[in-house]
This record gives sequence, structure tokens and C-alpha cells, in this order.
Amino acid sequence: MEIPYIKLEDIDKVKDALAEGGVSPGVCGPRVRTVTACQGSAICPSGCIDTSALARELSERYFGRELPHKFKFGVTGCVNNCLKAEENDFGVKGGLIVSFNPEKCTRCRVCTKACRQGALSLSEEEKITKQDSLCNNCGRCVKSCPAEAWTGEPGYIVSFGGLFGNRIFRGENLIPIIRDKETLLRVADATINYFAANAKPGERFRSTLERLGIDDFKKRVTEAYNG
Repeated sequence: MEIPYIKLEDIDKVKDALAEGGVSPGVCGPRVRTVTACQGSAICPSGCIDTSALARELSERYFGRELPHKFKFGVTGCVNNCLKAEENDFGVKGGLIVSFNPEKCTRCRVCTKACRQGALSLSEEEKITKQDSLCNNCGRCVKSCPAEAWTGEPGYIVSFGGLFGNRIFRGENLIPIIRDKETLLRVADATINYFAANAKPGERFRSTLERLGIDDFKKRVTEAYNG
């Protein structure tokens, strides 16, 4: 939120008053901006990850860090993508890495109807088959299955280099879905450090990647992904 018409000589008083309510001021300029997030799994039935907890952790780790230009983190809970993760320099989208237990399956076909990607089908032999290339980790099969034949492990789908404004660019997915927070933070560290070391003053992350080429950066984040 924004509070207009505050006199410069009253700034410290306003900060103290906000702190009493657990609210801290945001930042502008060439640094990591306020981390934004949707409701996530704590509230939204579609959510696959706890977005608020992750956003707080990212904020504690990176918020206000000085960089060549502004840098935005966005966290959204599922592939419905309410927060539009790909518009951010570093976007995180929740997903489920799904597993199937055929012994529990009742062949009710609810999962095949729930899957919007056409990744699931029931064969002539009455077996559920899954095309991995079509699965987008939405988790609708897990959430819809009445027999709990589908289970899901929460994961993080990361996009890099998004822009939205005078120039629009959809952030790219350069690595597979991430299974744990430790790996996610390693990838985030590698991204921030690459931007800090290679960007020119006043240059957005996307422009840095276009100027230097994506291959070297992809190598860095792949190494971070693999540990």
C-alpha cells in the first residue's frame, strides 16, 4: 500500500509507527524490490506450495540488495498463475510432481476429465496412461482423485528474465521443476550473483541475458540446480 502526503521530516516517525504494526517500508531504485506472492496453499484450494512462507524467506534473504538495476521476485501457488510469475525477473510457480498407484485406481476416469492438458487417458485395457511431455504439474489429478491413486510432491517451477511494462518478455524455464527449497535458494543465489557480476548499470536482467547470450547463464543455474 502507499501512504501519500507524508512530510520528509516525519519519515522516521511513520516508520516507527508502521513497525509497531509489523509493517516495514518497501524500496525503489536499483535493488531487489518487495517480494510479491498470491495466497498459495494456505488459503487457495488450487495452491501447491506455501507462497507466503516462501516469499518471506526470499525477502529476508534478498530484499533491498543493491544491484545494477531493479530485480523482482514473484511467487504464485499453482499453474493457474494468478501472480503471473513469468512477468518477474525470477518467477516461482508451485506445481506437483505426481505419482500413480494403479492398485488404488477404480477406473472412474475423474482424473482424465480433470486433466486440462490431455496428459491422461484410459486405454482399452482399462489402464490409466500418462504422457509426461504434456503434463504441466498442475496437480489436478491428485486433487480430483477420490481413491487417492494419485499423489503429489510439491515442487517449484522457475522462470528467468521476465519483463512487463514498456517492454514485455515472458520469463523462460531453463531447468526442470525443483523438488526442494535448498535447491531453489541455490538457483536464486546463482541468478542474483550472475546479474550483479555481469549487468551494466541501469540494465535489466533480461537485457543482460540478451547481450551476453543465454548459454552461460543457463550453465550457471544448471550447476546450481544439480548442487
